[in-house]
Amino acid sequence: MKYYFQYFNYYKSIFKKLTLCQIIKKIKEKILNFINYKFEKIIYKLSPLYISDGDLLQASIEFSTLDEMLSFIRGDRPSFLIDPYIKEELCSLIQRQFPQVKKEILEEAEKICLHVFDLLGPGPVNLDEFIEKNGGKRACGYLPWHFDFKVGHRFNPKKYYKEIKPAYGKADIKVPWELSRFQHIVPLGQAYWLTGDERYAQEFVCQINDWIERNPPKFGVNWTCTMDVSIRVANWILGFYFFKNSKAATDDFLKKFLKSILIHGRHIIANLENKGITNNHYLADLVGLIYLGVAFPEFKESRGWLKFGLNELIKEMDQQVYNDGMDFEASTCYHRLALELFFYPALLCQLNGIELPEKFIAKLKKMFDFVLYVLKPNGRMPQIGDNDNGQLHILGKHDILDMRYLLTFATLFFNTSYFKVNDFGFAPESIWIFGPQAFEKWKSFSGRDLKGIESRAFPEGGIYIIRHNKDYMIVSCTPNGQGGIGGHAHNDKLNFELCIDGEDVIIDPGSYVYTLSPRWRDIFRSSYYHNSLILPYEIEKILIGNNKYLFYLGEIGKVYINKFKNSQYRVLFDAELNIENGKIKHRRRIIFNKINRSWKIQDYILILNAKVKNISVGFNLAPNIDIEHLNDDVLLKNKGKAIALFKADNIKLIESYIFYSKSYGCKIKTKKLFANLKRLKEIKEDYIIKAKYIISHVTQI
Repeated sequence: MKYYFQYFNYYKSIFKKLTLCQIIKKIKEKILNFINYKFEKIIYKLSPLYISDGDLLQASIEFSTLDEMLSFIRGDRPSFLIDPYIKEELCSLIQRQFPQVKKEILEEAEKICLHVFDLLGPGPVNLDEFIEKNGGKRACGYLPWHFDFKVGHRFNPKKYYKEIKPAYGKADIKVPWELSRFQHIVPLGQAYWLTGDERYAQEFVCQINDWIERNPPKFGVNWTCTMDVSIRVANWILGFYFFKNSKAATDDFLKKFLKSILIHGRHIIANLENKGITNNHYLADLVGLIYLGVAFPEFKESRGWLKFGLNELIKEMDQQVYNDGMDFEASTCYHRLALELFFYPALLCQLNGIELPEKFIAKLKKMFDFVLYVLKPNGRMPQIGDNDNGQLHILGKHDILDMRYLLTFATLFFNTSYFKVNDFGFAPESIWIFGPQAFEKWKSFSGRDLKGIESRAFPEGGIYIIRHNKDYMIVSCTPNGQGGIGGHAHNDKLNFELCIDGEDVIIDPGSYVYTLSPRWRDIFRSSYYHNSLILPYEIEKILIGNNKYLFYLGEIGKVYINKFKNSQYRVLFDAELNIENGKIKHRRRIIFNKINRSWKIQDYILILNAKVKNISVGFNLAPNIDIEHLNDDVLLKNKGKAIALFKADNIKLIESYIFYSKSYGCKIKTKKLFANLKRLKEIKEDYIIKAKYIISHVTQI
């Protein structure tokens, strides 16, 4: 019974945005979709979707024979993210200037050939060993496309794609999806270009052939999510440009490949994720159509896919990105994903002389501007909201939170020194998409140092950056993501991360997992796991442990900004979270003194809800931080070196621990400090609880 009221709130949050006519229309759509999918299932069971040689030829333009078509496709192609014509020059530059990059690429490609994959944590898995233990290749395939190989769960490959559901609490459906995104094609292709070794091309062909054989259209887990279908075809096309002239890419393979990408395009257009509030899933759908439309104009449907994809992508830039440049999903890491989904098509258009509206390009620039100010001094992205490691392409090896490469991309794409941060250096992966001249071009820009990046507010996105030199703080005041539904937001209002002298001191917990453990999903997005006011369960409005609503988050309240001011010697942030129509108020005031490098945090809390007896505030310490108690103060250390002194005014800090996730699927223990706050006997200034903490940089103690 306890969930029924929460279900009602969930549907209320959706339907209150709709008129009666829209609600009736949605109900009709649901009924028709149900009838259609039942009918489709019967048809595809009786007559599997298959494209013959004749069908492929008929789907193309200008060709009288299939041999003519294949010969043409092997020839000159539309410009793509990588350019085979400059392969020799590009590879020569990498070997001369970036030998370590070449070494990393070859090491990664070798792992892929040995079928050792490190996907979604917590570490590398040898898939050949997994296959041997689970019935061999006859049962699993060349790779275990239908398995969550972390736990051994198999998703039925013969099940109609619309009937496949996540195995809540038993397995992570993202694992087979991630493997089937084929982002690992990139290091294979890079290694092939750098060495000319046909083993890498043969591995590419073997994987694609087996995937097509083991994943008949409309059946199995890998057709369930259109976003993943689109990301897969985008990476397949990238692989095609790497390997199209290899010996392994025979005519038989090329025919099979072309038939499959045509099926992918038709599946995407028939299963667009644009019902209700659109998000990153729909962006990915559009990217798949744009890639197909640009790279394979031979298909009759390509022109329509390209036109539709671009028109919708332009609309979605307005729909999904605030005017201050932040993505609307209340997550800094999903901002990266959305940015990539806008950027790569924009680059593809630039390479092929397709003009995009100035308004679109201006907002794309603002998205990069957000990255410039929000990246920490160590080049890592703070984890506000969810993080599932999502990217479109992985062109270089780096920590998942290391997003410095985006600023190199922006510098080269916009041809400006504005985005160049000298402390962050050059991202060598940019050479693959911007060519051999990219490094010299990047060096020609003057750029700026970290001290040239000052504090900044992103009021629509609800992100406030307080920084000076290598000292940094981000404060989260984000609205509920995805138009109020929650999506990838957490209960983290007035939560913050803190960096001192470039080192993480106080951190956000991350996300850990989604469907694998609904319980852990909700723990990681609760207020208890953040650096903010810890709320009682009945106020949290998280459907704890409920499978169906892992991406629903009830709005706990709204943050009102009283003041944000950056002056010569200090930065002032003052905001208030209003919960339950004023029954609970949390005002947080932060003063950063640039001279003595101290952070004064003042919490003022009003509680008129009689059910709330105790209140506390927590602070998550970075895993590298050790603590030493000095009377009532706490000294924060890293490897024995004093970093900061944490003072709490008349409040005893209690040491405990939580789990921290630096990337999806990983969690480790880390320390947490709790301040249990007491009510004052007399109400002063409308607040009954006051707390003050000072965190100061120290050099030695």
